[in-house]
Amino acid sequence: MVPLIIILSVAAVILILLFLPVALSVSFSNGDFSAKIKIAGIKVCELKDEEKKEAKSGDNADNKGAGSKKAEKNELKEIFVHLKKKYGFAGAVREIFGFAGQVLKKIKKRLKHFFVKKVCVNIVIAGDDAAQTAVEYGAVCGSVYPVLAFLESTALISLKKINISSDFYSGNSDFSFSLDAGARVIFLIMTLFDIFSEYNKFKMRNEL
Repeated sequence: MVPLIIILSVAAVILILLFLPVALSVSFSNGDFSAKIKIAGIKVCELKDEEKKEAKSGDNADNKGAGSKKAEKNELKEIFVHLKKKYGFAGAVREIFGFAGQVLKKIKKRLKHFFVKKVCVNIVIAGDDAAQTAVEYGAVCGSVYPVLAFLESTALISLKKINISSDFYSGNSDFSFSLDAGARVIFLIMTLFDIFSEYNKFKMRNEL
């Protein structure tokens, strides 16, 4: 009888944990990626995909070498750089939103269980050739807006800030986004499995 009570108690605890509210915050800006997960208001995970600063100037050469070896790998930044070299800035953005679109289609049935508190996208397409920049601007809009419209039609979105613009003067293209969403732990876990599955396909497709 006692073992049965223990098993039922453990199962009840696991069930309660799976249905606790979880908040997810994700951002990508200037090549730096960060993500934060809170369960029932308690931070349980925080990821920062930033390279460590170089060793202080007072360190000797050996210490500097060791410090550089310990630098964290900024995977998303490397992927974005690789995509830009292969497809150009606009092509890289289209590939990323193509991946996002595939993920959203795969988790379409679960999106109704998500509440998106905020989604912000800022894209600046810059170039010296006005005609080419205009073409790239149109191509990016054609990739981004359908994905955002799909998200808006399948999930609850509280705040949306979208800015896609062209710049014919500075020559500095820019891409950043942030997302704050909430769901139950069980739905987030299932969704993460689908995201990693599509992410592996995305990497193979782009030879990353």
